Amino acid sequence: MRKYFLPLALALGLALPNAALAGPPVTAAVSAGWGMADTLPKVRVSYPGGVVAIPDLTYAVLPGYRPLTLDIYMKAGASKRPLLVYIHGGGWAMGTSRQLAAFADFPAVLADMAARGYAVAAVNYRLKAEATYPAQAQDVDSAIRWLRTHAADYGIDPARVGVFGDSAGGHLAAMAAVDCDRSVPLEKGDCVQASVPWYGIYDFTVTDRPRPPEDFKPIYDFLGCKDAASCTEQIKAVGPINYVDAQDPPMLLLHGQVDAAVPVIQARVMLEKLRAAGVTARLVEYPGANHGWMSATPEATRDTHLKALQATLDFFDVVLGNSATP
Repeated sequence: MRKYFLPLALALGLALPNAALAGPPVTAAVSAGWGMADTLPKVRVSYPGGVVAIPDLTYAVLPGYRPLTLDIYMKAGASKRPLLVYIHGGGWAMGTSRQLAAFADFPAVLADMAARGYAVAAVNYRLKAEATYPAQAQDVDSAIRWLRTHAADYGIDPARVGVFGDSAGGHLAAMAAVDCDRSVPLEKGDCVQASVPWYGIYDFTVTDRPRPPEDFKPIYDFLGCKDAASCTEQIKAVGPINYVDAQDPPMLLLHGQVDAAVPVIQARVMLEKLRAAGVTARLVEYPGANHGWMSATPEATRDTHLKALQATLDFFDVVLGNSATP
């Protein structure tokens, strides 16, 4: 069969193209270096109040990893608005920038924040199956620096940045507040001016009761070690409580009193440490609320979600000086 292939191909017009068969010449812009930019136009989604959302903006490209992205919500034409950065939860193992607790449409919540006078960014970071800690905190810092660099493009005031997040995201929001590079000028750095962690983890050595060894395995996996004996330094390094000092920004800690996953003692010891250092800090505890604000009834769950959201916005309004009208 092979000896008949070439004549058949020629008969069907499948031979290599010649001048008579070639189409128009190809054209393309070619740069001097590797073309790493994502030039596909970004879809813009409209929300009430003149807010637009721009999804999947790449803030970092790290060799060996997926591109790291964030979503931005902003009021079209607005400038110099305080920036709120949302960091998602999920045990550092799952979750996305478009989810928070039981909110049915969290992007709409973020858009409403933008309508109230903020620029809002929701960040994705490397999960623990992709990289062990401190990759997650480094990604958040990188996103904050990128947002400041592009402040003029998205109506951001780089001098007024607040972070908030839930659970694992609460841990990262606290870390962003207490561990930043203060040697870098503010407009280029990763330091923030306010932080509101929701049911976050602050001290990985504190618990409310004896727990079986298997409860700690996800943490050891997150830190890249096997057990407590081999994890001493990592456990110290991952705890926001170990970085607290007088230069930290104001913090509002929100926690459920019956949180079975991250006990409220976490927030209480963090509050004590912050106040001892002279940091402006407050703790709000929600009776009957478990992890993720889950409560005994759907009505109670909804009530706690709305109270936590209101407390968060009220805090940011005061600390970041949001005077814009929706």
